[in-house]
Amino acid sequence: MSFSGLRKQFNKANQYLSETMGAAEPTKLDDVFNDMEKNIDTTYNLVTDLVAGTNEYLQPNPATRAKMATQVALSKVRGTTKTSPYPQTEGMLADVMQKYGQQLGENSDLGKALNDAAEGYRQMADIKYQMEDNVKQNFLDPLMHLQNNELKDVNHHRTKLKGRRLDYDCKKRQQRRDDEMIQAEEKLEESKRLAEMSMFNVLSNDVEQISQLRALIEAQLDFHRQTAQCLENLQQQLGHRIKDAGSRPREEHVPLPVLGNESRTPRSRSPAPSEMTHNSVPSSVAQNGGGMPQAPPAYQGPPPGGLPPPLSQQQKPQCRALFDFDAQSEGELDFKEGTLIELVSQIDENWYEGRFNGKTGLFPVTYVQVLVPLK
Repeated sequence: MSFSGLRKQFNKANQYLSETMGAAEPTKLDDVFNDMEKNIDTTYNLVTDLVAGTNEYLQPNPATRAKMATQVALSKVRGTTKTSPYPQTEGMLADVMQKYGQQLGENSDLGKALNDAAEGYRQMADIKYQMEDNVKQNFLDPLMHLQNNELKDVNHHRTKLKGRRLDYDCKKRQQRRDDEMIQAEEKLEESKRLAEMSMFNVLSNDVEQISQLRALIEAQLDFHRQTAQCLENLQQQLGHRIKDAGSRPREEHVPLPVLGNESRTPRSRSPAPSEMTHNSVPSSVAQNGGGMPQAPPAYQGPPPGGLPPPLSQQQKPQCRALFDFDAQSEGELDFKEGTLIELVSQIDENWYEGRFNGKTGLFPVTYVQVLVPLK
């Protein structure tokens, strides 16, 4: 860049700084031009967000989109153009159905129905691929062309206009009346005219952009029509499968034994009354000469472990302590291992309320064994 070019850039930067700081008043453009600039900015943001939103609609998995974008970039670096199609959810569901349909086999009605459904969902995946191609060709590609060409030219002219306006305002502040000032005025007018006409051409092309939006709707409508027809055919086909399977009589099934008769252990057989001999008479009768059984032996004292609790106590809900429990807070009941505790209620799945030695309190469920459950 020449010295004069550097000087112009410095003057522009100085002028922009002066306008930003409020030390200089910039040249005002007309309201029509300012409105066009505002609408062009809105249009640019619209196209950017619309392209991103449509791609996300067609390819909803962001991780898969990122992986495919990486593969495309690597293919370009390697000089290849091989790209894999986006895995549609209908196609993935078809693969699952076909896998298990083949495993169940042709003898299974469910297996045959799964194969039918797999074919139907694979057709829907193909229909979705067709819609994706249609949307890209008739909607996304025109939007990308608008963004990369017309809108790019508009922004180029706007940037050039901004630079020439700053150059004009800088020379105006210097109160110059030479040829450079005249040339700056002419370039300012030229840039303003080019920027305004390029914005006008974009903003006045609503018919074409509405047609592109209509193409998106038509592609989706065609997709849903074909998908609905495919689902209706699949519904009828599965209805025939149900009718065929229901019309056949259900076969009886008898489970086979695990062991054969030769492998079974013989059961012990009780003697019939006619087969009973002296040897089969109970010992108490045999020892008494065949008369009445002898009286039970005399009472030998309480069994080990003390007397059993009275009958009235046995009928009450109670439990036996398995471990020692020391009360940690007021309201808890402490006891020793082996203590019999009367159950009053169950507070929750972890705590009982019980009574022992005239004291009532709480204790953990896991510390006791229930002998007579709560009613």
